[in-house]
Amino acid sequence: MLPLISHNGQRLPRIKRPWPFAILLTALLACIAQPLFAKVEVLKESDAVTLSNNAVRLKIDVVKRILTLTDAATGEVVLDKAWVLVDGWGNDPQLDISYDFKGWTASQTQESVDDAFGKGMRVVVSLTNANRPSLPTYLFRYTVYDNNGAVFMGFGMRNQTDHDVRLMTAAPLIGGELLPGSSPENLMTLNGSAGAEKAAVKHGAERSSANSLMLTCTTTKGRRSVVWGGLRNKEFGKYAALSKNRLGFSAKDPVGRLVDAGQTYWAEDTFYLDVTTADPFVALEQYGRAMRLANNAKPNVYDFPVLCGWGVGALSKLPNVNNSLKLVGELDAAQKIGLTKYTKVGIRLEPDTYCYRDGNTEQGWWDDEHWAKYKHLVPPYETFSKWCAAITQRNGIPYTYFQTGMPSDDYARAFPDHMLFKDISRLQVQHKHAQPLVSYDYTSAGFQKRTLQMWQRLRNDGMCGIKFDYPETAWRPEGGFEDRHATTAFAYREAFRLCREGLGAGAFLDERNLGQAGRPCLDLTAGVVDTQRNWSDSNKFVPGMVTIGGLRWYKNRTVFNYYPDSKTVHDCTKGIRQSILTMVYLTSGRIDLATSFTLFTPEILHDFTRIYPAYREPVTARPLDAFSGGVDPKIYDLELTRDWHQVALFNSSPQSGKVGVALSGDRVTTGAVGLDPSASYYVYEFWSDTLMGKYPGTARIEQPLEPCCCAMLSIRKVQDVPQVLSTNRHVLQGWVDLASVQWNPKDKKLEGVAKVIGGEPFRITLAQNGAKPFHATAVGAKARLEAHPAGDGFVTLVIERQENGETAWSVDFK
Repeated sequence: MLPLISHNGQRLPRIKRPWPFAILLTALLACIAQPLFAKVEVLKESDAVTLSNNAVRLKIDVVKRILTLTDAATGEVVLDKAWVLVDGWGNDPQLDISYDFKGWTASQTQESVDDAFGKGMRVVVSLTNANRPSLPTYLFRYTVYDNNGAVFMGFGMRNQTDHDVRLMTAAPLIGGELLPGSSPENLMTLNGSAGAEKAAVKHGAERSSANSLMLTCTTTKGRRSVVWGGLRNKEFGKYAALSKNRLGFSAKDPVGRLVDAGQTYWAEDTFYLDVTTADPFVALEQYGRAMRLANNAKPNVYDFPVLCGWGVGALSKLPNVNNSLKLVGELDAAQKIGLTKYTKVGIRLEPDTYCYRDGNTEQGWWDDEHWAKYKHLVPPYETFSKWCAAITQRNGIPYTYFQTGMPSDDYARAFPDHMLFKDISRLQVQHKHAQPLVSYDYTSAGFQKRTLQMWQRLRNDGMCGIKFDYPETAWRPEGGFEDRHATTAFAYREAFRLCREGLGAGAFLDERNLGQAGRPCLDLTAGVVDTQRNWSDSNKFVPGMVTIGGLRWYKNRTVFNYYPDSKTVHDCTKGIRQSILTMVYLTSGRIDLATSFTLFTPEILHDFTRIYPAYREPVTARPLDAFSGGVDPKIYDLELTRDWHQVALFNSSPQSGKVGVALSGDRVTTGAVGLDPSASYYVYEFWSDTLMGKYPGTARIEQPLEPCCCAMLSIRKVQDVPQVLSTNRHVLQGWVDLASVQWNPKDKKLEGVAKVIGGEPFRITLAQNGAKPFHATAVGAKARLEAHPAGDGFVTLVIERQENGETAWSVDFK
């Protein structure tokens, strides 16, 4: 958790507590590494081999050239008559490719597997054309683990020819007939979009997407869901498709991976297919955790806001603050209003000079001399070392900005060997700033050395975060790489990998992945960057900004953090401001700010600080009505424990009206929370500080809301002893601001630890549940009990202290 900070900036000791949600999450992650299903069995037939545990059964017939997947628990065939496609060989109904494998021989071998996903068995399929020695052998592998209902797939090449060969496209599964013999109904798909590509649930059986797809439908046997798409990322983009009731996925690259003559190559890129998990929420969350493990993705938690130096002036039309001196002034303003008592503050200086004057900018040089030349570093902070020190001393986090593939003309002339093709002959051609004809070669040994040294220098200067602007300019389909084996995807990823290596694991790396100039939005940087931006330049707040992150809940905070550009909190109503903070907090991994701290009022400061600290667990609120509502979901559920849910009701429609959620029922068809219908629950709304009531598990909770406004509900199962219902400190109402809460039955005490901010009364709402409170204590602080507006049966514990600190408290009952 974010360390608590005293009034003089000193860290205070932390009292540790067990987190039931963290324990639950650890167990979920461990599902990938501990047995859930039976050990994989291998059944060999004359022309086929079958891998099976008690969840999934994969049959590979190399003579008939058919892949069949069966739900082992029900015996239902989910996919049939699938095969492979590679470099144009094979059949793909969607692409109208029908160059089958006549003349090719398919063979298979089996081998055991023991890796990060556990133990299992693998089948390796080889495709060879003995009649054409100029063709390589294509390789595919299919893995089923003892502990997993999914199938994992990979691809490669054995180049036994006398010349080098480029692997361009590989599809380990294509043309799989979905639910043969069944008539699926209510079929919906969700695309696995990245960056600014829209995420949407659509009806029907025609869909394609970069990265992945999920479909869910009903059959006579119940609900069926399928998730298929890329898993590990390194050298290829991944694409998934559903067409004419057939599905498949493929890896593609415009340049391709060169495999030398006489060499065998296995791509590190892999695929994932799950046909056995019926609940689409659970199916996608399992996929997200698998992506996290496969890519070693551990996105850093943004436990602080980031003020955008460019956004304050350019987006919000406020006075320009985008230089080192004025941004130190912004952090001084944050300290003055008291924000740094609650959280550290990221300050992003954006050296964003463009090419339109004389073609020359800071880009490529990336040194203090050029950043100062273009008036971004100014005295007395004319170096990044000085500026970072000033920001850090003020409890800030220094951040800056790079244009990913837009070299200054004078840099390109000075270092032509650092450019693609080592060619600057088109440097004089007029072009839009984000469409350079001359760009860096991120595989160039000389450029890599210089760039890595630059990142290491910035790390020594104290730089903690980098925003990569225009990353599309590093996606170079024309090739021209010094590394002759490199793919376009590999070279793109290198831009971010070099930064990660130089700045270190704790640095915050942002990819402004907008897909401009026709570039694809991919999950390619999973495990390297922390954040993908998912909206174009805008300080506005519209429902689509919530949806685009909300429908990626299974990847958000798990594989990436997403955010919808910088937001303003000074020029909107109180309801909209609270909605921005709540919904961005729940569906994003961070908030960028385009409001100067000089404009913060006490009311703005109060609302803004309710979302800090951030929670640390790699999960995000589910959009419960994604499959039962409209285009923009209205119900978001962050399940903290089985008996405690934080549910946001968000009015995503343009009209005022009621937004509601059923406490129990089927999540997929009704958008319900899915609680125990036989239990009772307290519901407490945060922003209005209101106990909505005590409800049976069969109830439906409704709240009238204005457009783009929200309510934040803490829903907790009624206990038979006194319990916490809410706090005034944080939108999660006790999850990050309280610790070690427990009932002591021997002494009849409700006890816990509150993370109190000095000078702000910390209020905890308690349900007495039949007991009578008579005394409250707090170590090192004042404590008192107050009547609650809800009346008898409820009480408020108020804790106050002068400085920040973790405060042990207790309430005596009789």
